[in-house]
Amino acid sequence: MKNIAIALSLAATVFAAGAASAQDSTEYSGYNGFVSTATRAQVKAETRLAIQHGEISDGEQYPVSLVERAPVAKTRADVKAELVAYRKTHPEISDDVSVVQ
Repeated sequence: MKNIAIALSLAATVFAAGAASAQDSTEYSGYNGFVSTATRAQVKAETRLAIQHGEISDGEQYPVSLVERAPVAKTRADVKAELVAYRKTHPEISDDVSVVQ
């Protein structure tokens, strides 16, 4: 009985210490005192201008000015025709691009 009481009090102490340390770490500490000199309207106008110039893009795409586009040498039909010809000369490759034994 005495061992159970000691184990329970030890578990309660560990739990309380964990809860106390978790409360300390939830406070945001990244603020560095920065104060903007631009108004909200100015920031929105700058953002619209940047989008129009291609400096900001949608979603996960990089801005066009940062990505050099590869020259388009073949059409989709050319690539499909090349694949058909390759498959005719390489029968060991199946349609799902895995090697057939």
